[in-house]
Amino acid sequence: METALTIVPILAVLVVGIISPGPSFILVARTAVAISRAAAVASAVGMASGASLLATATLLGLSALFRQIPGAYVALKIIGGTYLLYLAYQTWRGAGRPVLDERQAVAPGAGLARHFGLALGTMVGNPKAAVQYGVIFAAMLPRSPSTAVTVALPIAVYALEASWYIVVALALSAPATRSVYLRAKLAVDRVAGAVLAALGIKLLLSTR
Repeated sequence: METALTIVPILAVLVVGIISPGPSFILVARTAVAISRAAAVASAVGMASGASLLATATLLGLSALFRQIPGAYVALKIIGGTYLLYLAYQTWRGAGRPVLDERQAVAPGAGLARHFGLALGTMVGNPKAAVQYGVIFAAMLPRSPSTAVTVALPIAVYALEASWYIVVALALSAPATRSVYLRAKLAVDRVAGAVLAALGIKLLLSTR
């Protein structure tokens, strides 16, 4: 009971950040409408896995590391910004490519693993998410969390993130949504690429 009373308020605060549009949402949404439902679900699981890793790292002292070694935070920003620019380039370059070509580009099994890894890297390389967890945990966790809380919190974060992104994956991979996307694929992908590039540039500029 005590563990639930500690974790539930934290999850309630995290929900606001999770449902806010950002690189994670764009990646899962585009995968859902452009590739397949299975690929989007794999991306959702990758996002949740990355979030759980960040939550675990935060509990183990990631925030303390950033305070002691400011350069580590700057390095993470540079890596994250560069990664977003790479995603932007890939999205923009593939804007004019037929969806069928994208779906046939890789074998089904390898494709799911690729989408999982891409989503995992997007989440882990997002310093905003790392700081978000650090700030919220520092503000809402007791000074010495119990073992039960330390074990349960990353699991709860995984469940929360997976639930949201799987809903996004299922909703946006519906035939009606996919049909709308196919008619506007070039424009949608170019906008998505531009947004990802803007986020990456903003992240890189913030290291100054």
